Amino acid sequence: MNGRHSVLREIAAIVVLAVVLSLSYNAFSAKGLPLVRIPPVKVEVSDSVLFSTVEKVSRDTLPTPASAKGNPPVIAPLHERALRNPDSAAAAVVHENAAKRALLKIIKLDQLKRLLAQHRGVLLDARSEEDFAKGHIRGAKNVFALEVEKYFEQIVAIPRDTLVIIYCNNAECHLGRSLAEFMQSINFSNLVLYDDGWDGWTAAQMPVDTTKSGKQP
Repeated sequence: MNGRHSVLREIAAIVVLAVVLSLSYNAFSAKGLPLVRIPPVKVEVSDSVLFSTVEKVSRDTLPTPASAKGNPPVIAPLHERALRNPDSAAAAVVHENAAKRALLKIIKLDQLKRLLAQHRGVLLDARSEEDFAKGHIRGAKNVFALEVEKYFEQIVAIPRDTLVIIYCNNAECHLGRSLAEFMQSINFSNLVLYDDGWDGWTAAQMPVDTTKSGKQP
C-alpha cells in the first residue's frame, strides 16, 4: 500500500512540475499564448477617413527602407534591443499586449480593393509560409505572426506612419490581430486589418497569387 502511495506521489509531482515548466515556457516564449483571451475592440474605418487625403499617397505607398537611402533608420531603444535579441523582445511585446484590450481598425473588401488599386500601403499576410505559398493576395508580403522575429529587421525599416494593411484567414483568425498588436507596440500608427481575410477574398472570387516573390517586407 505504501508503495502505491509513493508511486502516486511521484506521478503527482511529475504532473505539477510539467505544469510549472509549461507555464514558464509560455510566459517567456515569443510564441506563448495568453492564458486569458481578451477580445479586441473592432472599429470599422469609414471611407472618409481612408480616402479623404488621397494627396498623401506618397506617405502611404510602399516605402524605401531608410538604410537604402543612406540614412540609418530611427528606432526606439526597444527596437535597438530587439535587433540584437528579437526573440526576447517579441516575447516581451506579446505578453505586454496580452494584458491590454486591443483596438483594431477594420476595413472591408471594397475598401481593400480601392487601396490596392491606388497602390497605397504595405499589405502583410500574417499566415504561415505554407498557407502563403498556396495562395495570397497579389502584392502581399508574408510575415508569419508566430515567427515575427524572423522578419524584425524588415519591419523596423518601414516608417512608423506608413499605412499597413494586415490580413490572415478570417475574423476568427488570431494571427492578424497578433501581428497588428506587435506592430502597434513598436509605434506603428497607421494600421488597418482586413477582417474577412483570405476566406473573404477567395469567397468573392478575387485574383489569387501563388508566386513566392515578396516573402518579406
